Amino acid sequence: MQLDKSMKIAVLAGGMSDEREVSLVTGQMLYKTLCEGGYTNVKFIDVGFNLDKELREFAPDVAVNGLHGRYGEDGTVQGLLEMMKIPYTNSGVTASAVGMDKLICRAVMKDCGINVAEGKHIEAADGMEKPYEFPFVVKDPVNGSSRGVYIVKDEKEWEDAKKELKAGKRYLCERFFKGREVNVAVLENKVLGDVEITPANEFYDFDAKYNSDKTIYTVHPDISDAVREKISDAALKLHVALGCKGVSRSDFIVNGDDYIMLEINTLPGMTGHSLVPMIAKYRGISYLELIETLISECLAEK
Repeated sequence: MQLDKSMKIAVLAGGMSDEREVSLVTGQMLYKTLCEGGYTNVKFIDVGFNLDKELREFAPDVAVNGLHGRYGEDGTVQGLLEMMKIPYTNSGVTASAVGMDKLICRAVMKDCGINVAEGKHIEAADGMEKPYEFPFVVKDPVNGSSRGVYIVKDEKEWEDAKKELKAGKRYLCERFFKGREVNVAVLENKVLGDVEITPANEFYDFDAKYNSDKTIYTVHPDISDAVREKISDAALKLHVALGCKGVSRSDFIVNGDDYIMLEINTLPGMTGHSLVPMIAKYRGISYLELIETLISECLAEK
């Protein structure tokens, strides 16, 4: 679809989650790229609880969603945009909400026949016993950017993790699956490609994702054809099963020809360290072309 360079584009970023600062970086890159690409009516909106007012005043033709975490990635802002009849990039309400909740999404993965680690949900409480023998992983099911993830290898780390868990809150606990982290991007219901992450730290945590220049990213890594086919098929299968739109990124741990799926990101990051733009560039798709593809898709469904 040929896009009108004078169309009114609202770039949504910031927000109220603990991923706010990362979202602002994503939003600024989206805004700058669109302006440099010749779009003349782009507005950057630092999202707050008055978003509806700002959208009414600007009356955009389309919203480019650069939010992360709660309110932006979980179906909340998508619901507002639906009610205001504003087309927006990436997935809708249901896919966003399910994809954000690791416990619910895990059930969909299993229903699709996708490999996941042995796991269960736990409820944090004083004096709780460890759910598995070491090592295991405890995850906040509705947080992103590796926030609220604890790899527990011994009793001390379990005691430290328990101090961070909120009493009465549910968490996902999984047996630790050792291997290489590989991420697969799906764009417009087609597998775009994959990238392996070799973090400077033991774990690809928030700092390794957004602050470290020592993390190594290898696009189209040297993995077996068999496991590449398996994880590509799994990423596409879940993308379609959830009804995702635009681009998604699914995260895997691979070990030889075996794998487990960790999660799907229905609104992947778009910063300088982000994986989807990296994969797109390897495929010959520029950052601007990637944004335009997302805009074109959502406008085509208007």
